[in-house]
Amino acid sequence: MSSARTITNVFSEFQLLEVSATTKHPERRGPYMVVQTGSAPGDSEFRECTFALIRRGPWMHCFVFFILPRELRRKVAVFETVPEVMRLAETLIGNPVVETIESLPRLLGEAGFRPLDDDPESAALLAELKKRNPKQTIT
Repeated sequence: MSSARTITNVFSEFQLLEVSATTKHPERRGPYMVVQTGSAPGDSEFRECTFALIRRGPWMHCFVFFILPRELRRKVAVFETVPEVMRLAETLIGNPVVETIESLPRLLGEAGFRPLDDDPESAALLAELKKRNPKQTIT
């Protein structure tokens, strides 16, 4: 069992990543991502991983985040300014919520994205998620 700490909604625990290198204007400041390393609340095995804060408030395992299409990643978890991050951080109360495989379809639908049924890459990534998260119901 690992000694990973559980992630929180406390701003001082967050890491603010400046990701201008991912834009057409790497010389500017911003955009930003908020990340935190630890275990998910309720994870009895205390598996340490990195989570990205998404715009609607929950956290998303970075493994899930990085398999999303680039335009969707930007839409759901990239903040243009630090004040935008601060406004969201002020609304986070209680225990953090982590997006699950079950809640991901809702997030994708809200973002206007629907994966293709015949996409072999998505099928392979979904199979990997199923292996990594055997206790979750993944369809």
